[in-house]
Amino acid sequence: MLRSRVLTVLLVIGWLTCGIVATLAGFFGFFSAWLSLLLLLPFGILGYLIWQLSKDFLVLSRFEKIVSIFLCITWLLHLLQVFVPETGFDAVWYHLPLAKLLLEQHRFVFLPELYQTANPQFADSIFALGFSFAQSLGSKLVAYGFALSLLTVTYRVARLFMTRTWSILILLAVSLFQVVAWQAGSFYIDVAKAFFEISALWMVFESMGRQPNAFKTKYLLVAGLSFSASLASKEFSLLLLPSFFYAIALATRNMKKRVVLTLLLVVFLLATPFYLFSWSQTGTLFYSMTKHVSSLATFSEADSPLKLFVARSIQLPNFLVSLFFTRDYTSLLLGLLPLALFALRKEIWQNKRLQILVIFTLNQLAIWWFVPPPSTRYALAGFITGLLLVFAWLASRKGKFLPIVVFCITLLLLLPRVLVARRSLIYLLGQQTQEKYIESLTDENNRWVIDTRYE
Repeated sequence: MLRSRVLTVLLVIGWLTCGIVATLAGFFGFFSAWLSLLLLLPFGILGYLIWQLSKDFLVLSRFEKIVSIFLCITWLLHLLQVFVPETGFDAVWYHLPLAKLLLEQHRFVFLPELYQTANPQFADSIFALGFSFAQSLGSKLVAYGFALSLLTVTYRVARLFMTRTWSILILLAVSLFQVVAWQAGSFYIDVAKAFFEISALWMVFESMGRQPNAFKTKYLLVAGLSFSASLASKEFSLLLLPSFFYAIALATRNMKKRVVLTLLLVVFLLATPFYLFSWSQTGTLFYSMTKHVSSLATFSEADSPLKLFVARSIQLPNFLVSLFFTRDYTSLLLGLLPLALFALRKEIWQNKRLQILVIFTLNQLAIWWFVPPPSTRYALAGFITGLLLVFAWLASRKGKFLPIVVFCITLLLLLPRVLVARRSLIYLLGQQTQEKYIESLTDENNRWVIDTRYE
């Protein structure tokens, strides 16, 4: 257990190292293909961690082995998506062009016709390392690595609240989230963002254990860097500052003010250069956010933030239904979240870690509900922590067959992944041309970006 925990810490540091070096290269003009060697660090650690865990397979119970086998099958199905042509709208529209531009110019540059060049690009720069190695395939491999890494830190958080059996079950449930499934093989940064956020929470939780002060400080500094990586990857993350500051406040009680101030500075360390770059190029720190607000009516039911807030507040009675039947499906069990919060109210009051988990979940779900467009991917970490709360409640209940029931409910969402895998295999086995494959996934909404890439 100790070895896997240490390896997971090193995995987080490995991804952060890739992002920090790639970001420095982008700002100082030395981003080149050879930097892709940095990816050997997180992928090497991830491979070694998986190998270590595979050696523990024989010590699992029969039920745990069955769940683990289905977990492996799920990720083999996800792997097929890595090797098919990239057709993700945002990936084709701007993520791949951003990576290509960074590689060609060796630095971050702003193009008015591609406003996303003013976005914070910490996660994008890591994907660009993969792109510099093997173009679209390389960036998709990075996506797969981030998705597996997200599972790794999710497991570490889960083990703080539940048994190994329930922790393996939640890995299967998260693996079958639609967003995780399709972004495991596509150049989108939402899984990377969620990885950094869950990593930050885990590091905060570890700092709250029985650790010497020196170790507490180190965990908190890595937590600060991890959350800073989220801030440096997407502007949405700014809205998560309340929950992260709450976590810091609980974790740093009785610690020196110097440590707290250092941590607060670290939180903004990786993000600040990107926002200053946006300001220097566009005159505003949050260029994308400004553009979205100015064109709010094109993708929401209101034409101003105030009207949108009022409209979504009126629709709050639909919140639970939307939580259960999200457009980008997560888990049927998430509908139990309100019941779980009520049942765990005493434990939440007494357990600081649970308090942080609840506040973070509510913060993320508020972003999902009130900030358009309403997509699970923008609050992925919150849906994961929400499911963690549900599983923590279920794990506390007496019931020999409850894990089996949860397993069966979770497996229902394997069917869509089998259908997607079948479509991919038809192409990968040479029974369909690339042109036909791409055309089968093209409609009037995405045709203009698809045609631009594959013309």
